[in-house]
Amino acid sequence: MEKFLEQVQPRQLKPRIWAVGGGKGGVGKSVISTNLGVALAKRGYRCILVDADLGGANLHTMVGIPTPAKSLTELFTKDAGNLSDVQVPTGIHNLSLISGAHALLDIANPKHLLKQKIIRQLLTLDTDIVLLDLSAGSSFNVLDFFLAANEPIAVVVPTPTSVENAYHFLKAAFYRRLKGAIAQEEIGHLVDQTKGQKGALGIRTPRELIRYLVEISPEAGAAIAEKMAALRPKLIINQIRRKEDIALGIKMSNACRDYFGVEMNLLGGIYNDDKVVLSIQMKKPAIEVYPHSSFAIAIENIIQSLLTNNKEGSRG
Repeated sequence: MEKFLEQVQPRQLKPRIWAVGGGKGGVGKSVISTNLGVALAKRGYRCILVDADLGGANLHTMVGIPTPAKSLTELFTKDAGNLSDVQVPTGIHNLSLISGAHALLDIANPKHLLKQKIIRQLLTLDTDIVLLDLSAGSSFNVLDFFLAANEPIAVVVPTPTSVENAYHFLKAAFYRRLKGAIAQEEIGHLVDQTKGQKGALGIRTPRELIRYLVEISPEAGAAIAEKMAALRPKLIINQIRRKEDIALGIKMSNACRDYFGVEMNLLGGIYNDDKVVLSIQMKKPAIEVYPHSSFAIAIENIIQSLLTNNKEGSRG
């Protein structure tokens, strides 16, 4: 424990937000989110897991809480004033949970103002890192939570359907950010002018569209380019069975760079490990009950990469 505590960064005024998404269900987002949170807590970081999968919340089960005393339901029904009011302990030192259990059908898709309220309140939580477990799909709510994160993390498994869904998810996130940036700079009319003549203008990709905007409106275009460059998603390849599966991450990273002009860093791969299934059946995080498993070691390596990235980002 002492060697982990030595790695702790100085306390920050605002927590860092990590979000784990990916578009497709069943790729292991909740398992990875839970174990990332436990790994952070063991290193001395105060972490709050937030179950943002309101339609299928299960983080409480992953950490062994049968029925959370509080959940996001209280926030939506105004029985609680803010997120800190629905925070519950997990029994793991430094790790708390804001559960999405018992969510009502009409709050599985919160309205825009309520969603923005939640995003603002995430930054007021008294913790080092807020770790969001997002629901499947590419709805605006999921995308906005993903884009609000300092560390947006996409999880994919090496199957054609998962890869396709991950591309759709990342594409939707990119265009969601781009649309907001264009609206903020008030140059939507310039984008409209490109419709029907993109071929003649040499615009075949979003990357080339941004380059064109920089040429015709340097100040606004540069501001948009800067906002889009700040979108630096991370990628985890889960449930790997063959060594060549890890190459998928490199291919996806290259595709994002060439098509969107966005750098997507591969955090690492996690090999398929039966210990994960056993830990879920035990309702305990795998990194706790099987700390020497290949899964636990991969999670530790991913945490180290993320923390190193955070340090470099704070220096920049």
